[in-house]
Amino acid sequence: MSVSPAPLVIAVGGSGRHARVALEAADLAGLPVRGVLWDALPDGEPFFGSHRVLGGLDRLRDRSFLQGCRIHLGTGDRAVRRSMAETVRANGGQLGTIIHPAGLVSPSAVIGAGAFVAAGAIVGVGAVLAEACLVNTGASIDHDGRLDAGVCVGPGARLAGTVLCEADVFVGLNACILQGLRIGRGAVVGAGAVVTRDVPEGQTVVGCPARPFMR
Repeated sequence: MSVSPAPLVIAVGGSGRHARVALEAADLAGLPVRGVLWDALPDGEPFFGSHRVLGGLDRLRDRSFLQGCRIHLGTGDRAVRRSMAETVRANGGQLGTIIHPAGLVSPSAVIGAGAFVAAGAIVGVGAVLAEACLVNTGASIDHDGRLDAGVCVGPGARLAGTVLCEADVFVGLNACILQGLRIGRGAVVGAGAVVTRDVPEGQTVVGCPARPFMR
């Protein structure tokens, strides 16, 4: 007998806009959702659609609460996503993944816990998304690409085959990364950049071709 998955609870960070995107995707995918956690509204207040606030983000440390649900990270801020994920795991909780039904994910791809794949996104053959990754609207991760934990890929970005993005990388709107390149941990690829060579850890690159950003 199959066991139904525990319902999702969306942990809302920042303004709550990305959380609404995640909630709508979960609803369209037919996933059970219990409600949201948010510090900006009191318990019981409506948040989006029929979904209501269950409490504040302090409940991510409540082991008894976490046992009955899976937490999805309702923020586009990669640092906040990683922090939430670490808190949930440290308190014995599980992360829940959401894939929009209009996203296209290869059956051979591996999607980690807490990941989000938005409408129009493509995750190709053999690609791997680690914990808490976010692939935004219309972005694509081509064959055998790898996103390590906490990577966020902006709307319309294109990652060619076998690209490696190490943990906490941010790839901006409509950026392109050529095949086989490595983007080092915590690096930032600016919106519209065309990356033609490896990017070192922690570096920000912009432009076409992408060059280090000089403040």
